[in-house]
Amino acid sequence: MKLISRTLTHYIILIGAVLLSGCKDVSVPSGNVEEADAIPALIPDYTSVVIPPNIAPLNFEIDTPGDEYVTKVTGAGGKSLIEAGKTVRWDIKQWHELLEASRGKDLKYEIYVRSGGSWKLYRFTNHVAEEPIDTHLSYRLIEPSYQQFSGMSINMRDLTTFDEEVVYSSPNPCDERRGQCVNCHVPRNQYGDRSSQFHVRKAKGGTVVMAGDSVVKVNLKTDSTISAGVYPAWHPSLDLIAYSTNDTKQQFFRGSGKRKVEVFDTESDLILYNMKTHEVSDIASDPDLLETFPCWSPDGRKIYYSVARYPEGVTPENIGEHYECIRYDIVSRDYDHASGLFAAPDTVVFASADSVSALLPRISPDGKYLLYCMAPFGTFHIWHKDSDLYMMDLKSGDTRRLAAASSDDTESYHSWASNSRWIVFSSRRDDGTYTRPYIAYISKDGSDSKAFVVPQESPEYYRELMKSYNVPEFFNDDFQVGRAEIVKKLDHDPIQAKFIKKR
Repeated sequence: MKLISRTLTHYIILIGAVLLSGCKDVSVPSGNVEEADAIPALIPDYTSVVIPPNIAPLNFEIDTPGDEYVTKVTGAGGKSLIEAGKTVRWDIKQWHELLEASRGKDLKYEIYVRSGGSWKLYRFTNHVAEEPIDTHLSYRLIEPSYQQFSGMSINMRDLTTFDEEVVYSSPNPCDERRGQCVNCHVPRNQYGDRSSQFHVRKAKGGTVVMAGDSVVKVNLKTDSTISAGVYPAWHPSLDLIAYSTNDTKQQFFRGSGKRKVEVFDTESDLILYNMKTHEVSDIASDPDLLETFPCWSPDGRKIYYSVARYPEGVTPENIGEHYECIRYDIVSRDYDHASGLFAAPDTVVFASADSVSALLPRISPDGKYLLYCMAPFGTFHIWHKDSDLYMMDLKSGDTRRLAAASSDDTESYHSWASNSRWIVFSSRRDDGTYTRPYIAYISKDGSDSKAFVVPQESPEYYRELMKSYNVPEFFNDDFQVGRAEIVKKLDHDPIQAKFIKKR
């Protein structure tokens, strides 16, 4: 089912623009043109960025006062596109032809703005990377109400076009009988597999696991685990999924301060789910530790995760009074395929020693880099304005903040593209409230570029959307299982997972 992402007004404007473009040719002004010494203000900001050669058109609005506007972009070999008007929407076919001809080269933009009888010329340059981005992006769209499930959906977007479809959505309106929370749609396709999974909480609840064209609903909660599976990590080659199990609480702030809510775990462990046998076993379950956010290495021989120790005097019962003292490190443990056992943990990022908290380890598919987010404390950095992205070179151990990609506001959940050249992450840099998906280029030497928001057909899309993007994940292809199959499977009772104890 296609998601309607524009208002009728947008369609009327777009049709009008097409008709006008067919009535007259657009050309850049000549004579009485003053060169500006600044980069133009655009909404969204698509200036001085590195873009994939297969991305959808980067449409924008010129946020500079004027009476008339002309925009020209020129790529390799002199190939160019030109549009008139304050709002710039590129023809998608011509845009892709321009990008393909300009792989590894620059796009030079000229924006002419007329005020009165004179024109001012603004210039900037974007670079087209050689490496493409994965073709699809999955995410959850959620209202910023923190507790309401109505209208929540998991969506799939084609990044090469503006096509978007709903994978699954909660009933709208929700009531006690039908209320559902859907979350954590995570793929294994970085490694050539279109398998994925997501959770449904409350009505008809369970974890939906999709491998190829098969669908299974399983209940991962057992008498030996804290909860059902929460944050997942697919093993790259085996039919295994690592999960955290979490007892999560929320604390709301009613005052006028910048913090609206704090989310924290009172307890958390890690488990391993076998898709073939529907058995779960412990990975990490130390009662003195909080273990969460698992992630496999690309070869599947190591697992990474975040871990915190309860400070002295802090217990699961009173941790809500001391959540600002909780700081997570990142550790790794070797995994033996033959025995199914994990080695003792090794500390990879000792963040707590510097009084900060490191979360969400993600290893690049080429195995070179560890990407994570860091803030002064806590386990849910989406609510922390000072959360930034950091990256470690796993060979040298060198670590740095991704200064070009980060902003002055929240950067949190992040995912690697399958070729290790692109990342997508959640950011609140636009207005401090709504989370949007931002993309940044990572070069082979690990340097980062300025991030840009996922393009939409209308530049006004994000200003009008009253929902946040949550858990953005790259997909290499479109979704394989239809929504009707998922709905049908959710009507059935889940398979009950069985806990087994490893040696």
